[in-house]
Amino acid sequence: MKYTRWTVEEIDLLKSLYPTNRIKDLVSKFPNRNADTLVVKALSLMLPSAKLWQPEENRILKSFFLNSSKEELMNLLPRRSWSGIIAQGERLGLNRKTDKPRLKVNENYFKYWSPNMAYILGFILADGCIIKGTYLGYSDSLKFGVQKSDIDILEKIKKEFSSEHKISLFKNAAYFSISSQILVDDLKKLGISYRKSLNEILPKVPSKYMADFIRGIVDGDGGVAIDRTGHPVVMVCGGEKTMMFLRNYFFYNLQVYSKIGKRTYSVAIKKFLYEIRYKSTSAQKILTYLYDKDCLSLDRKYKLANRCLEISIKSRNSNKQWSLYE
Repeated sequence: MKYTRWTVEEIDLLKSLYPTNRIKDLVSKFPNRNADTLVVKALSLMLPSAKLWQPEENRILKSFFLNSSKEELMNLLPRRSWSGIIAQGERLGLNRKTDKPRLKVNENYFKYWSPNMAYILGFILADGCIIKGTYLGYSDSLKFGVQKSDIDILEKIKKEFSSEHKISLFKNAAYFSISSQILVDDLKKLGISYRKSLNEILPKVPSKYMADFIRGIVDGDGGVAIDRTGHPVVMVCGGEKTMMFLRNYFFYNLQVYSKIGKRTYSVAIKKFLYEIRYKSTSAQKILTYLYDKDCLSLDRKYKLANRCLEISIKSRNSNKQWSLYE
């Protein structure tokens, strides 16, 4: 490009626009100049660059960096990229509040009892966990993990939370995680703790939601099956306190009995796992109680429960009187 002398009009325009506009946006304003020429001329005129943060921008950043969302900050600082905003915040020694979810989720979900809330609480007690935030100021997380074939329950839980968080797949597993201090704090109030397998605390569940709560436990840590003899079976395994609670609840409310068996030793939690098991009509009583139409549940176990309830079992007379102390 042949050099042409800068006109007074071009210089005035450059002085006006250069401090507040990016170079790529200025090129169209100067048809006879390229980007490099504009930068060289601006430097010779000692013009402040738009790359430099202006006092007003720094004021906005100091006022809103802590609590505002990414979208709010981008609107307040339209000339800045998100990475540029974060970098300038660090240069100014500012810290963002990181205990808020980056994606949409109903953080108040565990503040109010409902059948579905009770179910998810039971599922978390059996097969979910809460994890401390990795860094100071970061929120704790609620995490679920199931085999890939049971991904339907994660999709249902995600919908319940009105969540935009992604369900991740890895090999034969599906995972769902939400970072929200409010959700985790509410779960703590209900009795869910860190490393809950080592510290069994049973939530105080209103009686009207008990079937939903127990169904969550069964879906998370139990089994529904038809054995080789064609009889329905329901079993649940877990910590001793949880098994004792379930065994007693089924005994007093459904008049079905099971001994508590010591199933196996868990190397991961360095504790024994315990088991209760029901068969035939006892299993059918439990399944009738837990799995009603349109209830929130794991598809696989709901279908198995209905198959078990279709089995005709011959009744037998028994004068046996069970005792919880046998």
